[in-house]
Amino acid sequence: MKKLFVFMITALVITSCATTKTSKAVSPAGSWDYTITGTPEGDFFGVLDIATQDKNYVAKMLASGSEIPVNNFIWEAATSKVGGDFNYSGYTVYLDASMAGEAITGSVTTEGMSFPFKATRKK
Repeated sequence: MKKLFVFMITALVITSCATTKTSKAVSPAGSWDYTITGTPEGDFFGVLDIATQDKNYVAKMLASGSEIPVNNFIWEAATSKVGGDFNYSGYTVYLDASMAGEAITGSVTTEGMSFPFKATRKK
C-alpha cells in the first residue's frame, strides 16, 4: 500500500510539473493577395481583406480601386473552410476554398463555370 501511495504522489508531481503547449488559434483574419485565373475576361487579382466583426468574420475584395463585399462569408475552423458569395457585373459568384497555413486555395463559381482561386497571406 505504501508503494502505491508513493507511486501516486510521484505521478502527481510529475504531471503537475509538465508543461503544456498552447497553440494559437488559426484565423483567416488579415489581408491576402488573391488571383482568379482562366475566366473569359482574363485573370483577376487584388486583395482579399478578412476582418472580425462582432465575433464573426467579414470579408471584402479590393481590386482596381473597387471594393466588393463578400456576402455570407464563412470560416469553419474545424475544416479550415472559407466561403461566401459576391456580386460581379450582375452575377452572383460563389467562393469555395480551404485555408492551409498561409494559403487559401479553391474556386469561384458562377453560371456553371468554375475558376481557380488562390490567395496568400500578405506579410
